[in-house]
Amino acid sequence: MSTANRNVRLGVVYRGSIVHEEVLDRRIDVTVGLRAGSTIQIPAKDYPEFPDSIELLAIENNQYYLLVPSDPTARVSVRGTTEKGAAMTVRGKRAIAIENAAGGSLSVGDVTIMFQFVRADSTPTITRESNVLRVGLVYDERLISDRVFDNDKQITIGNQKNLSIVLPDEDYQGPAIKFTNNRDGSFTLRAPATMRMRVATDGGPLELKELLAKAKARQDGNDVIVHLPLSTRGRIVMGQHTVLFQVIKQTVTVPAFPPKTLGQRIVGPFIVEPTWTISFLGAFLLVGAIVGQALLFQSSTGKYLDKAKAEDEIARGPIEIQIEQKEEPPKEEPADEKVADAVPIQAPADKKPAKDEKKVADKAPDKANDADKKPVSTGQTVDPEEAKRNAREAVVKNSVAGALVGANGAATKLFADDGGDGEGTVTAKFGGAAGDGDTGGPGKGGLQIEGGGKGGGTIEKVKGKGGGFGERKADVVKVDEPKKVEAQASVKLGGLDGDDGGDGSKGDIAKKVASKAGAVKACYEAALRDNPDVSGKVKVSFTVGTAGTVTDVTVSGADGGFKDCIEGKFKAIRGLPILAAPKQFSQSFVFTKS
Repeated sequence: MSTANRNVRLGVVYRGSIVHEEVLDRRIDVTVGLRAGSTIQIPAKDYPEFPDSIELLAIENNQYYLLVPSDPTARVSVRGTTEKGAAMTVRGKRAIAIENAAGGSLSVGDVTIMFQFVRADSTPTITRESNVLRVGLVYDERLISDRVFDNDKQITIGNQKNLSIVLPDEDYQGPAIKFTNNRDGSFTLRAPATMRMRVATDGGPLELKELLAKAKARQDGNDVIVHLPLSTRGRIVMGQHTVLFQVIKQTVTVPAFPPKTLGQRIVGPFIVEPTWTISFLGAFLLVGAIVGQALLFQSSTGKYLDKAKAEDEIARGPIEIQIEQKEEPPKEEPADEKVADAVPIQAPADKKPAKDEKKVADKAPDKANDADKKPVSTGQTVDPEEAKRNAREAVVKNSVAGALVGANGAATKLFADDGGDGEGTVTAKFGGAAGDGDTGGPGKGGLQIEGGGKGGGTIEKVKGKGGGFGERKADVVKVDEPKKVEAQASVKLGGLDGDDGGDGSKGDIAKKVASKAGAVKACYEAALRDNPDVSGKVKVSFTVGTAGTVTDVTVSGADGGFKDCIEGKFKAIRGLPILAAPKQFSQSFVFTKS
């Protein structure tokens, strides 16, 4: 196996327990400890006595070297190589070449770090460097936090909850300090001028007064501003806590993949992930099938529907009808027709109308006149509504219907009343000369019906006197009694009483109960048929259970079948809100009749 085609698997054992295990997929320097920026950082809150930093492996000329600690009690072991590990100097420290080894271990005090080379893909790497701010927090002479802030625009420390590092209120109540990342490899510190601080920029640490005197810091109101370039370190006392800060260079080695073409980016996921490829193809085929079905539907059924829709729009739209009106010669009316309508004709007793002669005259049309009276088209068009009106007028004018309709028609006179409350006289008169009905000669005649009250009148029996057109009078007239009108029931709902506990369910329950008002009214109508005097206020107390139903109903103000009917309607209510616990409500009804 090629030595370059290997990864390092690490395991950290502390006091007999494995505290961390990781496989590094890139060739980088390896350090283990509590310090921020370590390759493997052990949480200080879980293992406060773990060493601050242990240097394990170093990369030199793309070769791995095991760094030997200066502690004489440390133990180093290398396995899986026949070459004798000779000590050499790498970056000023003793080291052993382990590139051809299978693994090994390093023990320092209570810590044992085991390493092993495992097979991996050969991937080129890129080393990136950037300046970061390392901040440590010391409490009671013990490091309790160590963090690295690389991409943060601002790092703030104080007792407020929205800051980067929050100090307990009981330990610190003063103002916060702020570090600003200038994005050029340097940081800017802003802190109150009253705080104790020491900063080392390019030499030994200086107090605040010395920093101001050497122009390493400047005063800005009640604050002091210090510029922190690379390698600057310092400390600030904030109550019982001491903040340690340092600007360091962070080196990160990441895989460097060669750039891919557009085709490789598209085809790559299909080749690497066959499951994803199958899913994508299935989805693509499903979408294609749906589109194909839509096109097939449009080409067949869709055209038929479009045609039917167009025909329906034409049928629903306005239709213009042209009616060709033909003029007919005006019909000559007999001169005495109006007179005949106004005055009854009195024929002599010994002379009868010459009906046969009239029929013969009617059946002998004059051919010459028919030729003259043949309808001739005038080419005019009229509106359909106007044609209908003309037809109705012709029917009234030329048929018996004209004698019945209108303000003076026989139908109006036959059923006229005197304008009272149902009291009137209905009279039917027959034409005839003045005479005495008792003698049997022509005279006045008619049918007269008189009735009173608000009910209708009926004809029981009619007798006539005389043998001719004499006067007819009804001997017996009976008026029906007014019909009995049943009492009309009405129900008025009161407000829903009860406490829903603030969950908003009372409004939904009130709507549901109000929807049952018609059913409760039916109970009242049934009760009125048994007892017309039933009325008054009825109160219904009920319990809504946890299943959205009514579990208990009590009715006060009603009894008998009326009470049972109301109870049944309420117990049949469904679809009420689901409550966490049963709750009681009450609904009042006011029943009245008219």
